[in-house]
Amino acid sequence: MKTPLLYLFMILSFCVSSCKQSTSQDLKPTKSRSILPPNTGNISEIVIVIPDDLWSGDVGQALKEIFQANVLGIPQQEAMFDVFAINPNQFSSIFKSHKNILWLSIADTTEINKQMDNWSKDQLFVSVASKTKQELALVVREHGLNIRAWFLEKDLIRRTQKIKQNSEIKLQQELFNTYNYNIVVPSGFSVTHSEQDFIWLRRDQPKLNVISNVWLYTMPYTNENQLSKEHLIQLRDSLGKTHVEGARPHSYMTTEMLYEPDFTITSENPYTIEVRGLWTMVNDFLGGSFISCAQLDKINNRIIYAEGFLYCPNERKRYHLQELESILYSLKFE
Repeated sequence: MKTPLLYLFMILSFCVSSCKQSTSQDLKPTKSRSILPPNTGNISEIVIVIPDDLWSGDVGQALKEIFQANVLGIPQQEAMFDVFAINPNQFSSIFKSHKNILWLSIADTTEINKQMDNWSKDQLFVSVASKTKQELALVVREHGLNIRAWFLEKDLIRRTQKIKQNSEIKLQQELFNTYNYNIVVPSGFSVTHSEQDFIWLRRDQPKLNVISNVWLYTMPYTNENQLSKEHLIQLRDSLGKTHVEGARPHSYMTTEMLYEPDFTITSENPYTIEVRGLWTMVNDFLGGSFISCAQLDKINNRIIYAEGFLYCPNERKRYHLQELESILYSLKFE
C-alpha cells in the first residue's frame, strides 16, 4: 500500500559493471545549484516515484520490504522510512524539493545513479532503471540494501547537523577537556554521574514520559576479544548493574537476550562495532531500546564505548532512538 510521507535523498556514486550514467533530461536540475531552494519534508521520509504497475508488482514489493523494514532495536513495529509512492505524472514541483527521492523506471539500459542537490539544496536523488519489470525487480533486490544505506547515512548526517544547531557547547568542551574526545550533546542533556573513565548524560522529558540516556566509557585496548559481541554485551551488563538501580530491591539493568542483539561492523577506520537491542530490569518490569558503538582509538590505545538507551513506554521510539544514534556517531577523538 502507499503509505503517506516518505521522501528519498541520496549521496555517493554507485558503480557496477552493468550500470552507467543516466542521460534522461527530465531528471536533471532546472536551476543552477547555487540558487536551489531549501529542501522540504522530514528526515526519514522518502518519495518513491514509480509507475503504478511497478509499485503493485514485484518491484514495489521489493521496495516495501527494503524501505519499510522495521527499525532494529525497537520492540514494536516501526518502519525505517515513511514512504510516499507517486506516479511519475504526479511528480510536480511540490515533490521536487523533498529531501529524499528515489525514481524507478523501465529504460533501454540498466543503470543506478545518485545525485546530490538535484532540485533543492542538500537533496539526495537516486534513479534506478532496467529493461524489463523482471530485471528491475532483480536490480532492486540485489542493490536495494546499498541504496537504503545511502539514504540512512544521509539522514544521519542531517540529524547530526540539526542537533549541532542547539547543542550544549559548554558541556561538550568539558567532555573534551576531561576525556579527550568530541561529541555533540543536544540541548537538555546534563551529567547524571561521572568518574575517571565513565560519564552518564541524561535528558528527561516528563510531558512525553521519555528519558534519553548516553553512556561514554573508556578502557585500555589490550586484545581483539574486547570488541567481540560477547564481551560488549558483558561490558554493558556490567555498567548497567553498577549504575542503573531499579525501584525494587536487587533490581538493575541488563540486556534482554530473548531477542538476539544485532551486531554490525560499521567502520574499519576507526574500527567501530555497533550493537542494537533491548534492555530490561532484573527483578523489575521496565525496559526499552539501546544502541551502542565501540570505537577503537589506536593513537591513544583505548576503546571508547558509547551507548544510548531509551525509556519511552508510550511514544513511538524511532525518532528518539535515531537522535541517540546521531549523538553516538558524532563521537570523534584526536
